[in-house]
Amino acid sequence: MSSSLRNYNPQRTYDSAARDYDRTSVDFWRFSADRTVDKVALTAGDHVLDVACGPGPVALAAAEQVGPTGHVVGLDISEEMLSLARAHAAEADLTNIEFHQQSMDDPLCAEYSKDAATCVFGIFFAEDVGHTASLMWSALKPGGRLAITTLGRKFFSPMYEAFITAALRENPSLETDVPWENTADPERLHQMLTEAGIPGVRVEHEVAPLRLRHPDDWWRIVMGTGIKRLTMDLDGPALARVHAANIEFIKQQGIDTLELGVNYATAIKQ
Repeated sequence: MSSSLRNYNPQRTYDSAARDYDRTSVDFWRFSADRTVDKVALTAGDHVLDVACGPGPVALAAAEQVGPTGHVVGLDISEEMLSLARAHAAEADLTNIEFHQQSMDDPLCAEYSKDAATCVFGIFFAEDVGHTASLMWSALKPGGRLAITTLGRKFFSPMYEAFITAALRENPSLETDVPWENTADPERLHQMLTEAGIPGVRVEHEVAPLRLRHPDDWWRIVMGTGIKRLTMDLDGPALARVHAANIEFIKQQGIDTLELGVNYATAIKQ
């Protein structure tokens, strides 16, 4: 991780953003979670590790697919996210799932033999992406499936660019380097995972549309994703002006759909 990104504190960011993130997950996050779970082709009785699980969209979908004879472990650094995940599991009456607070930079259940390991929109927060990927790989048994999903080059376009423009107008010294740019390029992601000792990696890039039902849906995304870290360096009045500028931009441009690039990296352990 570059020195400019070391100040990006994912635990602080997502403890603060947890409930807004949970609301935004209803649309895009859940779609990407389901796509990722589909890629590891779970069957009844499988044991799954979900890293950086957030409020649990991947872990919950996996728990439903593996059934009562299977088991899912979700890990996240944010206790606020884990509280939401546990509540969702209880609401769904899922007893084959557990959640633990843990950094993805530490050993990840390597003592267990997992059928699948997943990480959706989280691995770019690792101190060393390759190291974390290798930890996930080591937790798999032969035949186990790995799925790592990252944000691509298009990131909530065109509104992310509009947000950065407005934020820099308020604070020209704002540090706009963000962790997810580190894994946005599909070829670079493939190289990182291959160099981590994971053979046969396949990376698929997709651009997904995200519908805005109302202009304020965009601001919920801002406050419920990693973008929130950038808002923490703006004072209240400045942030209010950025908000107003973004809403006005949406109305003037007639924006009702955002584009979001996604990279799906998969591999099977022989």
